[in-house]
Amino acid sequence: MAKAKTAPFQIRFEVGLTNNTTNIITPDLSMYVDPVNRQALLVHQADFIWTDSSDYLPIAWADETGPSEAALQIHDSTLGGMFALTSAHQVASGSISYGGSKGYLTSDQDFFPDTMGRAMGGGRIVVNDSLEVCARVEGGVPANSICTVVLECTVVKLSERDFIALALQTVSDN
Repeated sequence: MAKAKTAPFQIRFEVGLTNNTTNIITPDLSMYVDPVNRQALLVHQADFIWTDSSDYLPIAWADETGPSEAALQIHDSTLGGMFALTSAHQVASGSISYGGSKGYLTSDQDFFPDTMGRAMGGGRIVVNDSLEVCARVEGGVPANSICTVVLECTVVKLSERDFIALALQTVSDN
């Protein structure tokens, strides 16, 4: 289905975490995705690093913050915020939860990106020239909290049929 044009490389970006708010960023992929040449981005893996932006140490949760949770979703189309995990536009997702005075902390993330458009080497093929990254917090996340997203990717070339099929799937569900 796809032929690799590059070796694997990383794309990194940060999204802020704000209490009781959804923050949205749209990383530009136009230097990797080219419809004229049927060039797409194959996302092999997505990692989420939850840190404090003032010292880049792990988030320092305090018992007085109470229970709280943060979730992050990466979409291959503009959905305008958090969306059902059954959406065909989900590329990857992750979350972190703190139990307040109970003191437990959990973190979950996809082991691999969504499998729609699976290609050689596995992963998710993105034909849009940007991603939508949404971070939602409920409860009391400490100030300066961020999530750094690390995507391991390869630029691939698709056949005309495959590129058009993925492009149509991307826009048809909007």
